[in-house]
Amino acid sequence: MTKAVITADIVHSSKMTNEERKLLYTKVEEVLRVTDQDFKTKSEIYRGDSFQCLVQHPKLALRVALIIKTFIRSLNLSEAHEVRSITGKRPKQTIIFPLWLFDVRMAIGIGNVEMPMHNLSNSDGTAFQLSGRLLDELKDSKQRFAIASNDHNQKHLEIEAALLDAIIGKATALQCEVIYYKLLYYTEIEIARELNVQQAAVNQRSISGNWNVINRFVKYFEDIYAHS
Repeated sequence: MTKAVITADIVHSSKMTNEERKLLYTKVEEVLRVTDQDFKTKSEIYRGDSFQCLVQHPKLALRVALIIKTFIRSLNLSEAHEVRSITGKRPKQTIIFPLWLFDVRMAIGIGNVEMPMHNLSNSDGTAFQLSGRLLDELKDSKQRFAIASNDHNQKHLEIEAALLDAIIGKATALQCEVIYYKLLYYTEIEIARELNVQQAAVNQRSISGNWNVINRFVKYFEDIYAHS
């Protein structure tokens, strides 16, 4: 069965304080619960700073991966910021983190998955193999997002992933926050209400964060695997 597997690890985890690491791991668990619920993925965290996500429908893999990545990068505010949970609850204290701190290295593998499986860490198949090998390759490069498949789309996806990596890598935390909600199909009015800002601010962050380009890539990917 053709499926997609996202294998990822936290960047700079060894440089974080215990407080920073604890917050980030909590946030990773939080966003994975969202994808598991909204996109029927199966996620598993292992070795503390790594995780995998099995996407049943390959066409959703890019959207799910970018949801996770933009949410994590949205935590990177360079000034005092109340880090919000997805549920909208606000913490009791303000925490200051450096701009570069939170990011994730991600590799999407598309291919066969052997079934049945009890846990992802012991699972096998082309999608798992491609995703795992690709993540290892990323660790030796500056790129933090890549896609691998065993079909004729590989060359196009390789280029698409490199361009997306460059775009997301330059997006600010506030832009990533808006992109995250747009990937979840929120309207700008709904996002403005969620973030307690004017719709004009949401629109500006969307434009400056290159949402139109990102959205075109995502839709192109979804069209490719629409019938997988």
